[in-house]
Order: sequence, then C-alpha cells, then structure tokens
Amino acid sequence: MGQQTSKDQLLFQQVNYGNIEGIKALRTQGAGLEWIDSEGKTALIVACMNPQLYNVAKTLIELGANVNVYRPGRHAGTPLHHAAKRGLDQTVKLLLSHGANALIMNDDCNTPLDLARAKGFVNVVRAIESHLCLFAGWLREQYGPGFLERFAPQLLSRKVWVVVLPCGSRNLARPFKLELAIYTSPQDAQPSMTIQLWKANLEEPNFNQPDPAAIISDISKSTRIKLAPAIESEKHQLQRFCSACKGIPQVMHPSFPFGNQPPTAPPTAGASSAEDDELLAMAISASLQSVTHEGASNADTYLGSEASPSTSTASSSNSSNHVEPHKKGAANADIGTSPIIYPSIDTSPIDLSSSTVDALTGEANAKEGEETTSSCTICLDAPLEGACVPCGHMAGCMRCLNEIKAKSWGCPVCRSRIDQIIRIYAV
Repeated sequence: MGQQTSKDQLLFQQVNYGNIEGIKALRTQGAGLEWIDSEGKTALIVACMNPQLYNVAKTLIELGANVNVYRPGRHAGTPLHHAAKRGLDQTVKLLLSHGANALIMNDDCNTPLDLARAKGFVNVVRAIESHLCLFAGWLREQYGPGFLERFAPQLLSRKVWVVVLPCGSRNLARPFKLELAIYTSPQDAQPSMTIQLWKANLEEPNFNQPDPAAIISDISKSTRIKLAPAIESEKHQLQRFCSACKGIPQVMHPSFPFGNQPPTAPPTAGASSAEDDELLAMAISASLQSVTHEGASNADTYLGSEASPSTSTASSSNSSNHVEPHKKGAANADIGTSPIIYPSIDTSPIDLSSSTVDALTGEANAKEGEETTSSCTICLDAPLEGACVPCGHMAGCMRCLNEIKAKSWGCPVCRSRIDQIIRIYAV
C-alpha cells in the first residue's frame, strides 16, 4: 500500500514539473491519477490552474483523470471552476469537450460561468455559454411607451445579444431550470439583465403582424422586456428564441455534459449527442411546464405544430417533475410507426375508509414538511445552508441569503435586520 501511494504522489509531483513522459511512465507502472494533496488538489486540478500546463492537463484527461473531481474547502470547485476563475479559455474548452459538467456549483453556490462573469473573462463566458445554451443570437429590445412604438419602433429599440441556458444546481438529479441572459454585445462578460424563466411569463408573438415581439414578464422583480427580431424579415429567429424559452434546444452541441449523475462521477461513455439533446429537452421542458403559469398551453401548441418527434416525447412527459433517463430509449422507439397501445383500467374497489384516508393524508403531510424544511425558501432548489444573525432563522441557501443581505431586505421569515449570514453544517 505504501509503494502504491508513493507512486501516486510521485505522479502528482511530475505535474508541477510539466514532465509528460514521466506521468505516462508512472501511469503505465500503475500509479493513480486521483492522489490529493494537503490542499485538496488532484493532479488535474493543479494542471488546470496553470496556463503553462495545458498539455499536461490534456495528457491526464487522456489517461483517465476525472474531469468532475470536486475540491472541497475554501477554494472549492471542479477543474472547470479553477480554469474559468483564471480565464484559461483553452483549458475550459478542453474540459468541456471531455465531459466536464458546467452546471456544478461550488460551496459558494457559483458555477464556472458565474466565476468567469465576475472576473470579466469574455472568452471563457462565451465558451461555456456556447456549450450550454439552447439559444444564442441577436434580437431587438423594444422600450418606451407603447403608443410611440407604433410610430417609430426602430428609434425606440436597440440590438442585444440574447442567451437562453440552464442554471446551475446543487441537486443535478432534478430537472434543469432556464435563465435568460441579455448582453449589450457579445464582447461583454457581465449580462445587463438576467431573468429566471421558471419565474416568468412568456407572451408569444403574433407572427402575422409585420413586427412581432415576445414579451417576458418577471413578476417577482417587476421586470418586463419586449424582444423582436433583429431584422424584421427574420421572424424565424424570434420563433427559435420562444422555443428555447420552453426548453426546446435550438443550438446543436457536440455533446451535453450534464446527465443525471453525481458531481464526482465520470461522464457516461458511449452516449450519443442526439440522446443527450433529447434528454436535455425532456428534463428542462418538464421543469418549465410544472412551474410556469402559461407554459403548458404554449408548449403544447408549439410542439403540436413545429417540434420534432423527440421534442413531442418531451411534451408528453411534462406531467411529472422528474425524467428517468433509463426509460427514454423505450419511450422514443419507433415513434409514429408503432400501433398505439392504451393502458388497461384498474376496476378494483378503492378503500375509502376514514382510517386509510387519514393515514395517507398524514404520510403526505409528513413528506411535504420534509421537502419544505430541507429546501431554500427563496429559490426552492438549493438545500438550507445558512442562518440569519441575530434572529437565527435558517431560511435559505448561502447564495440567496447573501443577495438578500446585500439588498437590506431583512430575514425572509421575520423581516428583521440581518447583520451576518453564517453557514450551518448538517451532520
């Protein structure tokens, strides 16, 4: 055991030296790639923190290093977090092309995209967005009083770069939620506006009008934005954007890195890009239809006329909040060609005695209580992580509570003043 550990540590040391041949030789002799130093770094994390070690990182990945290995602690994150935080766009593209999951959050609830935006690394932001996005392109934002838009729509509008992409999550087994990011230009790292689409309403445009526009309203932020095609004759661009807001991918990617896997699990081998695209559409569409007010009717209308067979399958699965990837192959086999088989009806009597009903009701209330107390009361996604001081209410995740404290809104439970947010660790 000591000899094996010594080889693992020796391979780790060769990474700092940039000795690719030494790494390969030690790997051939049975040295492991996941040795962790006192700071929680693996060999791949070290290589992804240094622009001079790009070839070393490539070699480690080819030898089988885990691209989604997670480093806990003060500087938490995956190799993609560390590369994005340092603006290493080539390393970021390397990791993404080999299955790195861009939706994993670190201990501060930041994704690699959040870190790149905060640091102002435009190339990294565009690389991650182009890998994740369901839509990216130019649209025209209309603003000003409605009566003026009728007379001079071009004078009261500006071109904006629009991106629709999934948000990060602490629980990657749940369906993904979408975010709309609006930039002044593709040269900007920070979006001028972001809208959480699962909290917003989409008013689809009337494409029979000469200048159709989609209206997105976020009631929680009192935000309303009106988007039209960048060029009046290109109405299909706006139609693609509306479809993306409903969870239908409009950008074809070589591969999607986010399956329903734990953060530290290696990417699934042999999965085709078509299957990944289909799984993404099913997962996001299920999430959107379950939480938006108008999503179900709009998505059904669109899917019935424009969507492909794979997206029609996504629409039919929107009645549940979870998508089971292991069933997608059977669900999509021979769509439109096989005969329709209707399920049989269970005619057995149902026990409606008071004792049975009370037992079921009590069990349901217990489960509901567990879910509501274990999730953030603000975003309803991340687990409860922080407590407000001095009131002591444990009301949300660190990210949401820090945003509330920065805006001086007070505790979400009692509205009292927040002096400090402390992280609570459950054992």
